[in-house]
Amino acid sequence: MKAIYLTKYGNSADAFETRETAIPKAEHGEVVIKVACFGLNFADVVARRGLYPDAPKNPAVLGYDVAGIISEVGAGVTDFKIGQRVTAMTRFGGYAEYAKANQAGVATLPDTMDFETATIFGAQGCTAYHCAFETVNLHEGDRVLIHAAAGGVGALLVQMAKYKKCIVYGTASTSKMDYLKQIGVDVPIDYTKEDFFEVIKNPEVLGMRYEVPTESTSNPIPQTSNLIDVVFDSIGGQTFKKSFKLLDSG
Repeated sequence: MKAIYLTKYGNSADAFETRETAIPKAEHGEVVIKVACFGLNFADVVARRGLYPDAPKNPAVLGYDVAGIISEVGAGVTDFKIGQRVTAMTRFGGYAEYAKANQAGVATLPDTMDFETATIFGAQGCTAYHCAFETVNLHEGDRVLIHAAAGGVGALLVQMAKYKKCIVYGTASTSKMDYLKQIGVDVPIDYTKEDFFEVIKNPEVLGMRYEVPTESTSNPIPQTSNLIDVVFDSIGGQTFKKSFKLLDSG
């Protein structure tokens, strides 16, 4: 089979090489998948730069998630069979015609879902779900700030917060403002032109362009301040420090 190997760290145009290699064998508790699509995640970018400690050593096949059809099942696998359409977390090894995954990280797909869409629910989807539904409990009317809201994880977090009927602030660059509006962000903030801290803390000072809901429409909850209830921050540094200062009590 063909696989795309990372042979050296650095610029993506020079870092990869396509090679012929053996199709992986399913070990106990694993399945092998004939790959239709693989994801390109930030974890892959960090690994390509040589900054991901848990990435395999070069030459390495990156790729954190895939979607395709099961071609082999290993011993001990009872929930999956050859021929099933699945998406899976591979935790590297996905940039190939075949990839293997532990059965715990595999999910079958409905016939109505294409492989391109299904791949989103791997690293990006699981990360967003873990953040929005397991690490916190979002409530209707909560004010939620999502940084990098136009990215893979960010856009999913926006939709999950809107599903819980939250008021969503989202940061992104200029070209992505319309996209943020399309996916439901109540207050898109262009971080290249505005300081998100000032926009949220003192919207009247900047002549805020957006009409921000002050309460949930279906279950009114009085707002005592314009501070934030939850922040999802994948950036860190000064962004984290400013975001922390915006958090309301609790």
